[in-house]
Amino acid sequence: MTGDPMSDDISFRRASDAVQAVGAGQADWLDVVQTARDFLGAEAATFLCHDKQSRSVRFIEHAGHEDSLIQEYAQHYYQYDDSTRRFWDAPAGTWYDSSIALKHESPNDRVFWNEFMRPYQLQQLVGVVICNDSDVLTALSIQRMHVVEPNFAHAARIAEYERLLAAAFAARRAATRMSLDALGQMLDPTREGFLIASPDGWTLDAAAGLDVLLGSPDCQLVLKQRRLTHRQSDWQARLSATLAEVSTSGVAASLVVPDSWGHAFRLTLRPLGNNMNHGLRSAVGIRVERRSIFNVPTEAALREHFALTRAEARLFHHLVAGLTIGECSDVLQLGTSTLRTQLSAILRKTGCHRQGELLRLAAMLSP
Repeated sequence: MTGDPMSDDISFRRASDAVQAVGAGQADWLDVVQTARDFLGAEAATFLCHDKQSRSVRFIEHAGHEDSLIQEYAQHYYQYDDSTRRFWDAPAGTWYDSSIALKHESPNDRVFWNEFMRPYQLQQLVGVVICNDSDVLTALSIQRMHVVEPNFAHAARIAEYERLLAAAFAARRAATRMSLDALGQMLDPTREGFLIASPDGWTLDAAAGLDVLLGSPDCQLVLKQRRLTHRQSDWQARLSATLAEVSTSGVAASLVVPDSWGHAFRLTLRPLGNNMNHGLRSAVGIRVERRSIFNVPTEAALREHFALTRAEARLFHHLVAGLTIGECSDVLQLGTSTLRTQLSAILRKTGCHRQGELLRLAAMLSP
């Protein structure tokens, strides 16, 4: 921290305000990262989450780093980060301090500091554990280009800041969980689900029942170590590209991916509001709907919804099931001219102009 008391006051107030705004759902963790860098006196700062099951990185928000450094860490060098992993089981509120002076403490340290940190001229890493449970380790850390010894003159402010961080994280997690619980009550887990994902597909949270929807042995869309994954590599590439594009552009998108024979998943991806994004600006909400060619609306449902006659509803049902007019003539034992007259009436009542539009409309009623 700087030695100027006035600057200390201003940077602490800004940092504290940013954390409290996150807890209230009025800002995100990137705001915290930016103000933490000034408050704690560093060239760069990160807010990162390690997945304990896979020992990989779920997400990183950062300020002051080149994107290439973040990519190198998330894709490769995280596995050598003993500076953080030494605190794998430390309680929330624990501070850790590591520097290039420790580069020979373990084989991983040598790789981490010599091959990763040194080329970026970084010499010190200081962080605080915000949340640590059986699932994740979440921490805020700063990176310096020179080693700074701890300044105990500001211990009270540091302790207050640490308390605010833990409270804000808990508040955002609770708000997200409350929203997901409410949404989950409206979903049928045999046909639809919802999850919150990082830009690279990590599942940050999900409505109850997603494991049921994606849990059948022949399902092509799966949660593999908490990562949304399609078993076919070309479709996985499309999913990854769409997810990254939505996260970057902030524009919603839809994607249909194949499942087992006769089934498909329709994915709707969109940016999330503060009540559901865990405080992560880049988080994406994904609605997952399983569609089946075997699910056909009943005659009764079609008749009631579109105000059709019994004969019209019967024809509509068979058309949705995949029969042609000629096949309907054989099944219903009616002439094709009669059926075409009924089809014209159905098109008029539904506001459609073509049979293809009619079938897409009927798909909305499929169970």
